Amino acid sequence: MPQFNVDEDLAALVERLAQPKPFEHLSFNNALRRVLIRFGQVAAAKPGIDLNEILAESMALMKTPKEPKKLPSPSAKEWAASVPDLKDKPGLNNWQAICDFLKVETGGDSARRRLRNWVKESRPSWAPVPEIKGD
Repeated sequence: MPQFNVDEDLAALVERLAQPKPFEHLSFNNALRRVLIRFGQVAAAKPGIDLNEILAESMALMKTPKEPKKLPSPSAKEWAASVPDLKDKPGLNNWQAICDFLKVETGGDSARRRLRNWVKESRPSWAPVPEIKGD
């Protein structure tokens, strides 16, 4: 059986196009087989389509940025600056630093969520701690 040398960039492209599931290990052969089957299905669904068009569509899909897995946290520094009791205190640059300053135990949970609950209970006159969709 013939052996083929494959450049690293081509192998990486095949791996990305194969779209392995998290923690799924695919050999190069299996990844290439998956890609070719997927392209074959696309070609069968669009008779008369040029292979260059299929490749262009696939490459465009790969370049489309995926949504981040985790939304960025709101600015702790901005929130602390909006609270009169905290705005002049140095070093309150992140949620954990604010919790440490206020002696709010986080217990391994999100410092921002713990602080949000603490503010609701203990300092309702303060600006509410920003929430993230899905909190």
